[in-house]
Amino acid sequence: MVVPKAKVPDVLQLYHSGCSGDHLGVKRTLLKIREQFYWVHYRDDVEDWCRKCTCCAAVKGPQIRSRGALKLYNVGAPWERISIDVAGPFLESESGNKYFMVVMDYFTKWPEVFAILNQEASTVADKLVHEVFCRFGVPLEIHSDRGRNFESQIFQETCRVMGTHKTRTTSYHP
Repeated sequence: MVVPKAKVPDVLQLYHSGCSGDHLGVKRTLLKIREQFYWVHYRDDVEDWCRKCTCCAAVKGPQIRSRGALKLYNVGAPWERISIDVAGPFLESESGNKYFMVVMDYFTKWPEVFAILNQEASTVADKLVHEVFCRFGVPLEIHSDRGRNFESQIFQETCRVMGTHKTRTTSYHP
């Protein structure tokens, strides 16, 4: 039987929520309705009705999205292991800076942010030595992405001279 648009909510109420419905979900509600009724876009209407059903939502509870496992780093002291990245370009400041260099300590999660002119390796290495190493000491390990500035000879040599082990993320998986 073809159902007029005005009667669709009545059919949905009866077959999903009513005495013959029992809130059986989309698939079973579709099967029951399809045995006797038809209307244009009935599948969409059933899915929408079931999704908006407050009784079904209350029984299901919140949807828990699974997340990837985080990697645990054993760090024994502040500034023993740090991560570094450069963000930008942003609008140029009055002093000509367009980028931010972000350094974070793995132990305390303390972030340090520095405005820099460019993201060249020499600029990043200079700021790291003069602003981070001079204040907090030289870390045992620096972790970064695979940016050209961090993979450059200048940055690698800075790490070697300072006695810091340089690690990097895998591409697209920081």
